[in-house]
Amino acid sequence: MKALLSLWSAMWLATASCLFLLAAVVPASHAVVVAGLYDVEFPVPDQSSKVRNAVFAKGLEEVLIRVSGNRSILEEVKPAAAATYVQRFSYAEQLESDAGKESAAGDYTLQVQYDAAKIISLLRNNAQPVWGEHRSEAVVWIAVRDGANRYVLKDSDQSLLKEAMVQSASRRGLPVIWPANDPRDQQQLSFMDLWATFAEPIKAASGRYSTGPAIVGRLSWTGSEWRSDWSLFIASSSHSWALRASDYGSMVSEAVDLAADKIGQYYAVLERTDTTASDLLVEVNNIDSLQSYRKIQNFLDNLAAVRQTSLVRLDEDVAVFRIDLRGDVNDFVKLVAIDKKLEPIRESIQGGVVPQQQTMLRYSYRQ
Repeated sequence: MKALLSLWSAMWLATASCLFLLAAVVPASHAVVVAGLYDVEFPVPDQSSKVRNAVFAKGLEEVLIRVSGNRSILEEVKPAAAATYVQRFSYAEQLESDAGKESAAGDYTLQVQYDAAKIISLLRNNAQPVWGEHRSEAVVWIAVRDGANRYVLKDSDQSLLKEAMVQSASRRGLPVIWPANDPRDQQQLSFMDLWATFAEPIKAASGRYSTGPAIVGRLSWTGSEWRSDWSLFIASSSHSWALRASDYGSMVSEAVDLAADKIGQYYAVLERTDTTASDLLVEVNNIDSLQSYRKIQNFLDNLAAVRQTSLVRLDEDVAVFRIDLRGDVNDFVKLVAIDKKLEPIRESIQGGVVPQQQTMLRYSYRQ
């Protein structure tokens, strides 16, 4: 079985593009609902139960990492047989390559969907946090020095290095956005500012694209190996690490894993275990229609920090909701801040942190 799992691990690295996460971008908000968190695809040579069960186990690990935000999650939970978490699976025949030959990875693609409720219960029953599907896009700034050439990867670029970054981020369920690096960006953030990892211009330039994290990579090719320095800016904190590798693929994969672990740690919600009151009142102003009210309630219901919402009062253009929280009130504030649907009224929330005695938050709905 170990040999079989090693085979599938190697095949996974070689065919990472076979895994797709469907992301629906909310217009003008820079928030993303990642709709494929519980789905995986793997190439397989046959439809035998031995191969299928090995894929089930590997896929379960990928999904648990994605939903917990922690790549060491199997050190914290001991799941039952992987097949018990599978909701459905199917096979699709591999398409022939351009040369008319079938894929070397396998004759079929095994598509697996895991049961979201069972995955979430497994994590919560083991006192592990859950990183919901409502996620902030991370802005990716990659500065490269290759001999005399130096450049910043941008949204319009076609690059193997960029593709490796996108595939690694998709594997972790991390939505990313690439900068245009147009004159407006370059005025705020020069190549040298980026190479020096100056926090203020990086944060200022990133704010054009997202209110969420910014991942910065500085890569150079020595002729024999890639050397890189990475930084992650998230809220008021920053993290840095250095990596070296002979191939950029493994280096980028490790960099994304390190960043995703930190981002997941920040956004994932740990279920409350104490018996103190977890209710929160949230007032939302500027509601001009029943449709707006329903959009707001659906938005609140789908946050990982929320167990249940109920309407307390609807008066002209103001709605007051009672929120039954799963976690801390500041988990709720962080997740609402991902999306720009609700703009905090400043006397209600100062600096993105809510005092523990605070029981009412006030927002204005942005149409």
